[in-house]
Amino acid sequence: MVFWLAWLGAFATTPGFRRLALAKNITDPPSSRKIHAQPVPYLGGLAFHVSLSLVLLYLFLGAPQVLDVQIPLLQLRVLYLVATGFLLLGVWDDIRPISPPVKLAAQTLLSVWLVSSGYTIDEMTSPFGGKIPMGGLGWILSVLWILTIVNAINFIDGLDGLAAGVVFFAAMAHFLIALHPWQNFICLISLALMGATLGFLPYNFSPARIFMGDAGSLYLGALLAGTSLISNTKGATVMSLALPLVVLSIPLVDTVLTVIRRGRRGFNFFTADRGHIHHRLLQLGFTVRQAVLCVYGLSFLLSMSAVLAAQLPNRYTLLFIAVFLAAVVWGLAVFSAVERRVNRSGPAASSGSAASTPLPRP
Repeated sequence: MVFWLAWLGAFATTPGFRRLALAKNITDPPSSRKIHAQPVPYLGGLAFHVSLSLVLLYLFLGAPQVLDVQIPLLQLRVLYLVATGFLLLGVWDDIRPISPPVKLAAQTLLSVWLVSSGYTIDEMTSPFGGKIPMGGLGWILSVLWILTIVNAINFIDGLDGLAAGVVFFAAMAHFLIALHPWQNFICLISLALMGATLGFLPYNFSPARIFMGDAGSLYLGALLAGTSLISNTKGATVMSLALPLVVLSIPLVDTVLTVIRRGRRGFNFFTADRGHIHHRLLQLGFTVRQAVLCVYGLSFLLSMSAVLAAQLPNRYTLLFIAVFLAAVVWGLAVFSAVERRVNRSGPAASSGSAASTPLPRP
């Protein structure tokens, strides 16, 4: 019921938010770094908030027994309020762009609020036995984790339907992992995220009729970060900390490469460019839909890898992490080699449609 109510909330309300955005001229205009040729309305992220609100309202009024969420209801309320804060920050930025320092400061304050409410890692169970107290380091890492996830989802939101699909697969992995041992809170939020993103995708898949905007990407990122942290609050193992990294490795790797690329070239870290993974797929001659489906496939494989890895005994944790990191490095090396070969041979020859016209090098 949670999944279908969240799906219905997003599917039914997204057209209304589209009309509102058009009426108020809250749109994303075309530019040299964007793929759409006509203004596309924002405010799609509000549909996610409606979906989650409907789910919680239904549970509080009609099925309170489901809200035995294994954490205090105060923490559930805090996550809802913090995610709403990220949503409002994104709406503000969609309507009237905020300067990067102000935006980062607001994100940090919201992250601190969430961590101070118990969304942190106090200690970690070592695969070699015993527990490692995290102390203040766990608090700091938790804030950085929230900021990283939130902005990773924001960065990956560069093609029609891309961010919504990546979040769907990440939420699906969180749900499957949380089934054993049963973690009601994570299952609840994950089902709501799956339903909301799937209800939004018919309007957002290429060619998109509405964008989620920063409002949607920040909101989804806050909920994903919160659920991944709350699953690790009681004696987290190294594996349980690694699994969210596996599930979200595409947006996270994209974020790391973005920071490195902009730092090496002397760019402001918040200055948009066309060097993200999805842009580079377009440079290789993929159409928008092909690039998005390619990332979907990778996200699905990574999510299933994390689900399978969750069943491994702790003694295999370090082996899994080593193999995964090696696979990531190998994959990036192969991707870069293919890019160089295609660019030398002329990428324009591999595409005949306007949608797949190669982009200039970032």
